[in-house]
Formats: sequence, structure tokens, C-alpha cells
Amino acid sequence: MLGNRIFRLNISSAALALLLGWTGPAVAADTPSGVEVGVFPYLSTRALLDLYEPVRGFLQAGLNRPTNLFTAPSFKAFADRTQAGGYDVVMMPPHLARLAQQEAGYVPLTMFTRELRGVVVVAKASPIQTLKDLKGMRVATPNKIALVSIVGSQLLRDNGLVNDANVSIHDAGSHSNAVLAVQRNEAEAAITENAALQQMPDALRNSVRVIAQTQRLPHVMFLAHPRLGQAGVARVRELLLQFANTTEGRAFLKSSGFEGIRPVDEADMKSIDPLIKELKRILETMPP
Repeated sequence: MLGNRIFRLNISSAALALLLGWTGPAVAADTPSGVEVGVFPYLSTRALLDLYEPVRGFLQAGLNRPTNLFTAPSFKAFADRTQAGGYDVVMMPPHLARLAQQEAGYVPLTMFTRELRGVVVVAKASPIQTLKDLKGMRVATPNKIALVSIVGSQLLRDNGLVNDANVSIHDAGSHSNAVLAVQRNEAEAAITENAALQQMPDALRNSVRVIAQTQRLPHVMFLAHPRLGQAGVARVRELLLQFANTTEGRAFLKSSGFEGIRPVDEADMKSIDPLIKELKRILETMPP
């Protein structure tokens, strides 16, 4: 089944998969000692591959172990694989990170310093100026379990916009697909995330403008599975912090808009707790 498949991101297989539309079966690491790094599928496979290659390369060199990037065909499939302990290191939004910590034993390591904030965008030439103008309109979101979808939907409700009542909200599958829906006139507005918008191709990013923003939240986090051992977990944390101070790391942080990398503390994790009940409800209603 599609939900049980993953994509392995390396130069040969990921590029081929992208070109052929292939969704092959789960692929193990090259060796038993290889490290699988799971990257949340918020952009296309190609975009994720290009963006996070410097992180992969730095971890591989520092760990002196084969290190590969993996993602999944959907947000739900990625969340399920993480909850099953399928990745050695995982990069994911804070609400899923908190769930992985609480229920799958993952250890929080680092997070990006830029605060996560959802944005509501419309076409550059659209007459829409405020959320109130979206009454009767179509709004594309990345996915039901995307953090910005949860807080973005709440923002719409706070402004009197209720799904299937006076606004139509639909899942586009990813942040880039949500914005593409606006560009293609398949939706009048989209909810995405500020850094994700910055990471999109210029033509797509520049085709929209922001009309509203959500509350600020902690950003994407890296976690490690305890099977790496205490020393292994500490080493991955150390390498991620070091990466931010390298030439490659600074270039990555600038191009991605993530700004910096810092350790995660328990206060960061607890700040997400008010959203966990809604996340679990959504996960329970989604098919595998």
C-alpha cells in the first residue's frame, strides 16, 4: 500500500524516482551500520534532496558511517514510520516531534532558530486583501496534519470562516502544492509556512502575496532514536550544532531561511502540548 512505502533520497534512486514517478518499496540503509535520516515531506522529493544534501554530507563525515536521506509519500506515512521507530535521525515539525518523543521514545536534539509561522497567501493580482474576503472561496492547505494547517484553520475559524459552511478547505498534499493551487487558479488562497515559502522556486514564491499570519511556534526539530546509543545521540546533536557554524551550514541556513540551529529544551517541547490532542484526533481519522 502507498502509505507503507518510503522514498530513499540519494542521487541515483531519488532522481530516477522523481523522473519516473516511481514509489518503490522501503529501502534499507547500505549497511547495517548506516544511518537513516528521515526528512518530513513538506516539499517535493527533488527539492528536499537538494536542500538537505549538505546536512547529510556533514553528518556522514562526522559520524564516519553511511548516511542517507529518506522521506515518505505523504505526511501520514512519514508520521506512521516515525512512530514505528523507522528513522535513526528525524527532522519534523514540532507537534509531530513532541508526539515522537512521547510515544516513540525519540530524543529531541536541535531546532531551527527561526520561529515557525503559518501564512495565508493569495495570487499577486488577486483583489483579496483580508481573511474576511475569503468567504465563499477555496483555500488549499499542505495536509490535515501539517502544523500550519491546524493553526491556519483555527485562524480562519477565528475570523468566521468555517470549512464546508462558508469556505472550502482542501488538502493539496504539500506546501508547494498548496501554493501551486493558487498559481493555477485551483484555489483563491493557500495556507503555507514562512520558511517553506522562501524555499520554493522564485517563480512560485513571487506569484503570491501574504494577507495574514498565524501565531508563532517553535520551528522544525531534529530528533534521534535511542538505538543510536547515548554517545551516538550526543554526537549527532554536536554535529548539527557544529554544522551551523561551517561555510556549508551558513549557506544552507541562508538559502532555507531557517536562520540558525540551537539545542531543544523541554520548555520548547511543552509549548506544543496544547496542539497534541487535535493532532491525535486528525491522525486517528486518516486512513493508513
